Amino acid sequence: MKKTFTALLIAAVCVLFFVSPVSAANRVPEMEIEVALRPDGSAYVTQTWHAQTDEGTEFYLARNDSGYLSITDFSVSDKDGRYTFVENWDVGASFEEKANKCGIVETKDGVELCWGISEYGENRYAIEYVVHGLAGAYSDADGFNHRFVDDMSVFPSDVVLTVCNQDGTPLTDEECDVWGFGFDGQVAFEDGVIRAWSEEPLKSGQHATLMLSMKKGLLAPERTAEGSFEEVKARAMEGSDYDYDGPSEEDVELTLDDYLFALVFFGGGAWAIVGFFKWLFGMGKRKAAKRLKQVDYFRDVPNDGNLNVTYHLGLSDRVCQEDTLMGAYLLRLIADGALEPVEQDDRSNKVSLRLARAPRTGNEFDDVLYTVLEAAAGADGTLQPDELQYYCMRNRRPLIAFVDSCKSDAQRTMYNGGWLKGTQCRSRRDLTQPGLEQLDQIWGLKRFLLDFSLIHERGVGETVIWQDYMVYAMLLGIADKVAPQIKQLYPEAAPQIERYERNITYAASYNRALTFAYVTRVQQKRSRGSGGRISMGGGGGFSGGGRGGTR
Repeated sequence: MKKTFTALLIAAVCVLFFVSPVSAANRVPEMEIEVALRPDGSAYVTQTWHAQTDEGTEFYLARNDSGYLSITDFSVSDKDGRYTFVENWDVGASFEEKANKCGIVETKDGVELCWGISEYGENRYAIEYVVHGLAGAYSDADGFNHRFVDDMSVFPSDVVLTVCNQDGTPLTDEECDVWGFGFDGQVAFEDGVIRAWSEEPLKSGQHATLMLSMKKGLLAPERTAEGSFEEVKARAMEGSDYDYDGPSEEDVELTLDDYLFALVFFGGGAWAIVGFFKWLFGMGKRKAAKRLKQVDYFRDVPNDGNLNVTYHLGLSDRVCQEDTLMGAYLLRLIADGALEPVEQDDRSNKVSLRLARAPRTGNEFDDVLYTVLEAAAGADGTLQPDELQYYCMRNRRPLIAFVDSCKSDAQRTMYNGGWLKGTQCRSRRDLTQPGLEQLDQIWGLKRFLLDFSLIHERGVGETVIWQDYMVYAMLLGIADKVAPQIKQLYPEAAPQIERYERNITYAASYNRALTFAYVTRVQQKRSRGSGGRISMGGGGGFSGGGRGGTR
């Protein structure tokens, strides 16, 4: 009986092995998609696939017609040149017969764009075609909701999707609205184009769907669509986390609990689930721990002392904690004496911040943030967290302008320093070798601060005093771990360090008020189509799409 069971088990395993898809060992680590919109609503699409293959005979990409789309001008090329187009593509042809050739297969849903793998190993394919009818003319706007990457047997690890006007007319936030669905990433308006990118490898069941609404006059689509684009939008929003629009400019009487409920319930839905599973499996923590062990200590101020660069460069590799930049600036203003914590006499344990004087740090961003706090404090020159949050909720421009200017300064500094391969810093893949060295400074400082009490080097204060270390510890999200170590190493300064620990608590409290106001405003902009984090769910009613991979 046991022998029979064992034989059946082995047979089952063999069957599973032999019927497994031939694409199991094939990969597409990177996929770049460029969509150039034409005035008539069609688009010239270029997909660049960076592939690694060792099995199968061809790649295929299904493009469903959705009742109104059509594909023309299909071509494929690799490093050796353009492929020969075959009129009647034979899926069952051999590897050699398909090599350096491409063709189209008609299906009941549309077409499959096919091309030979041609050569095993690493290869780069440029797939080009024109999709007609992509953007339609609706009663209230022109636009599309299109699935550019569907469920595939060879999922791309890294996707970058760019949409532009072929004639060079900029696509801006003022004239367009954009939303993304189906994968972990971001979408943004950048330099007159719309760019979406993944931050985690796509997995089974995920997709890359982009919805774009444009004001009348940017295009003159040949395809006239029934109904309004609002109806398209409403269907796409079902199951997404874009449902929350946030409070209007006039609606400022909601309580903090109301805001928190709305933000968490509507804005956090899918991302809370994703975040939970990431936490559960601890993948990010394991990578960070491994990285910390590999990097050398860095004892000085990183990145030439530019907090903006350290924060945004650190975010690209997840060495910095999100939403700590304003807290670091607040702590620096307190250390400078520009802000003075004032404990209230009652038992509420609340602490006010008195605006004592203008900053003397010589940093323009300290000055700008101080100006925002000054306006929020009013005539008495004293600020409470709820007062600050209330002001920033009613007056969104100053805070958003401050955060945007910090990011622009970081990007400009990194670009001018030759640290970026392009113009944006989204991940360590965007960094040149000098940029990676600058990133290592941040990792090295974090490791140094976490091991501060173990190093036993009393001379570290020659270049950086411990108060400066605490600002960077705040930025890195490890201030609560570093302060006790500094106290252990400098016992004679314990009273001063304990006061600094209290200042960290105060800065964190006011940082939460600023961050909450900012995040709420960003969520509003995101839901209204100004870019931001892509929704994992939603995207229904799309056109195009279809499976793809190798066979």
